[in-house]
Amino acid sequence: MRRFLSVMLTLVALPAFAQPDLSSCIEMAYDNYPQIMEYELIDRSEAYDLSNAARSWIPQLGLSAKASWQSAVVEMPFDIPGFEFDIPHDQYGITADLTQPVWDGGAGAVKRESAVAGADVRRRQLDVNLYSIRSRVQSVYMGIILLDKQLGLNDVLAENLRRSIEEVSALMEGGIALQSDLDQLKVSLLSCRQQRSSLEADRRAYVRMLGLLTGADLSGASFAEPQVGYPSADAEISRPELALYDAQLRQTGVQRRQLDVNWQPRLNLNLQAGYGRPGLNMLSGESDPYFIAGVKLQWNFGPLSTIRNDRKKLDAEASRVELMRRSFLLNTSVEAEQKRGAVEKAAEVLACDDEIVELRRSITETASRQYREGVIKMNDYLGILDDEFTARLNRNLHEVQYIMAVFDLNYTLGK
Repeated sequence: MRRFLSVMLTLVALPAFAQPDLSSCIEMAYDNYPQIMEYELIDRSEAYDLSNAARSWIPQLGLSAKASWQSAVVEMPFDIPGFEFDIPHDQYGITADLTQPVWDGGAGAVKRESAVAGADVRRRQLDVNLYSIRSRVQSVYMGIILLDKQLGLNDVLAENLRRSIEEVSALMEGGIALQSDLDQLKVSLLSCRQQRSSLEADRRAYVRMLGLLTGADLSGASFAEPQVGYPSADAEISRPELALYDAQLRQTGVQRRQLDVNWQPRLNLNLQAGYGRPGLNMLSGESDPYFIAGVKLQWNFGPLSTIRNDRKKLDAEASRVELMRRSFLLNTSVEAEQKRGAVEKAAEVLACDDEIVELRRSITETASRQYREGVIKMNDYLGILDDEFTARLNRNLHEVQYIMAVFDLNYTLGK
């Protein structure tokens, strides 16, 4: 119920998201994913199991009835003056049995532990299944950020082209520039507008994808660029798979205790009340009520014949889980080193971009001045302007690639 209310409150608050960040989108995606409701089902199942375990101490009541006809009954081999035995061949009876456990050998406690351990395993498995949502949201979100950066550069390029068109138009009035120069600028501006339309269509598609993942209407939202934290070289792995392995090992431990409980003695108090013919006095032919109270001790040694093999099976299962954990840690460590190398590479590439962009900007300013002075032609100027635009695009791409590389590393480490 708490998860359901959380989802509803999130959905109610969606219109207020003018600038959703990555963490809020990931949270909404988790709440929106249909399988998230399985947590509530696991909680319910655990509560039912615990309730059943607690009720094992409730007195157990049983009711039985019987009717029979016997071909022979008890008869005295001699006659006793003054006494007559008339045991009927048709007999009936109804009994109620009440059993109160006094000592169950620890079965109730182990049953409760088993319910908790089993529910914990199911939760941890669900954590593992849902972990991939984080990566999917990050990829789509960063796709939107990259498109926003490209749209921003597109606006800068369009503004530069419009300003160049105004300058060339003024130069044409003085007879310095040619009509073909103006036409080339207009073609470049039209191409810029075409590119913007394509970028906007791509962005709408990515926003719709993010909306499907989060269950929110994000069509009018602007998205904040995430801040990334680079994990230290000695950062430990904290993936949900490790919690799953721990839960499986705890469940194995509970199963071992269950083996010890199975052959422990049971002590019960019993009360039986009945009415039948005959009653407890088998020599009476009358219908009588009766009751029997007593203590019953049960000790089944049957499980001892297989307990050694059962323990070895559980030891083998625990060893298998431990091997899976070690393999996972090894594979994840190797993958993390690969991702760390990708982060370092992306950082090195990004470090040169600012200088490249600044040099390209300076070259473009020089080319603009040279065109106005008639040193270079319009084709040369547009090529240099395109080089600056490409350098800025590369910087934005490399910046997003760096962020994604850090995200991938954090995802691999479980940070």
